Amino acid sequence: MVVQIKTLQKQPEFCYEKGGSINVEVNKPFNFVLYKTLALQGDVIPLPYIYSAESWHSVYISKSGKYIPIFINPISDYEKLYLKVNVCCDYSSDEEKEIKSIIEKIFCANLDLSSFYKLSLCDDQFSRYVNKLIGLKPYFSMDPFEALIKAIIRQLVRANIARNSISSLVMKFGKKIRINDITFYSFPTPNKIAYASKGDLLNCNVGYKWALIKELSKDILSGDLDIKYFKNINNEKIIEILTEYNGIGYWTSRIFLYDGLKRINAYPIRDITLKKAVSKIFHQGTSISWNEVEVFFSNYSEHVGLASTYLFGAIWLENISNNLRTT
Repeated sequence: MVVQIKTLQKQPEFCYEKGGSINVEVNKPFNFVLYKTLALQGDVIPLPYIYSAESWHSVYISKSGKYIPIFINPISDYEKLYLKVNVCCDYSSDEEKEIKSIIEKIFCANLDLSSFYKLSLCDDQFSRYVNKLIGLKPYFSMDPFEALIKAIIRQLVRANIARNSISSLVMKFGKKIRINDITFYSFPTPNKIAYASKGDLLNCNVGYKWALIKELSKDILSGDLDIKYFKNINNEKIIEILTEYNGIGYWTSRIFLYDGLKRINAYPIRDITLKKAVSKIFHQGTSISWNEVEVFFSNYSEHVGLASTYLFGAIWLENISNNLRTT
């Protein structure tokens, strides 16, 4: 069954006496609901964003260091699809450009899915899942520092455990702004974590990773690690720099390239969940080698990030189906 793209005219909208709204056009197909439905099962917690079927909200930290609460609704005029970005404070024209740019990147607003969908039609087994996920796009972190810290937390732990640890870090060290009974959160800045105590970091359930998280934050704060400069250098050099840190390997650095720098085809195909998905779709869930995973991705060499997104989507669909059968 194909997931239909709904017209979203009657969704509740957030209103605030200051600021204004910015419309970000999104290339169709795009299903705003899918990511929340598939990937964010369980309690609603700040990551730092809070994502529902009707809205998304978080705090954007501008280049000048200003904390800007933003609240997003999907809207449609029957011809075009937009993300309506309600900016909940006064903002400048430069900040408007920043906000529009970052929202386009977070939601992959300009990404064209057509060539990937056309290619997937050649694969009967995979296309069965793709057809159920029409409109699913990759979702990215707002900031490179946020993406790097999240990648470290996600190493070798279950997704729900990582989510809870990230949320604890956000609530402990991030900026919190409350407007009209809605709480907006930012991800912690390097400054906040660099000066955090070991005990406070351990209380966020990050375990032994507290030391690496603190070290990276201090190095970014001092300028010894300039992740803003990474946008100007190639993947191999970035991996070389990051893997000099004890605790960052190939997987973590590739996740950073994908999520932090929005280099969509940098996703590491040697990912346990991707291996599980390839096994499920093509090998009836039997044990497979990494070679089988590489064979699958050889057909999607120009769409590694999208193929990964839809493999994750396949696993999410299976998990939801299994949960329904056991309730």
